[in-house]
Amino acid sequence: MKSTLKLFLVLITLIVILIAWITRQLGDPHIRILILILISLTIAVFFIIHVMEHREERRRNARLKTSSERKGTSPTMRNPKRSDTFHALKERKSGLTWGGGNIKASEATRGTRRKFLGK
Repeated sequence: MKSTLKLFLVLITLIVILIAWITRQLGDPHIRILILILISLTIAVFFIIHVMEHREERRRNARLKTSSERKGTSPTMRNPKRSDTFHALKERKSGLTWGGGNIKASEATRGTRRKFLGK
């Protein structure tokens, strides 16, 4: 409905401007006032619809926030994304990691992952 109203207003404004241009009546003060009114009406409707959508979105976000608080889901309770092989309580390895293949001991690094194409 809102997008239809926007489209209708823009098309009416453009059609009036086009007809006035084709008939060479853009210099007539009555036509200029009509075009000015149509353009202002179109801009006002765009602004009002934008404000209404913004308020509606704020209300929806507030409802979602309160409903998630009622359910007891908080950001700390959500499951973080981890791979299946990673265990949260598992102790991490420390020390040197090897990139695999033929590398020298001086190329071993601490705390980085393998680089396949980089040196």
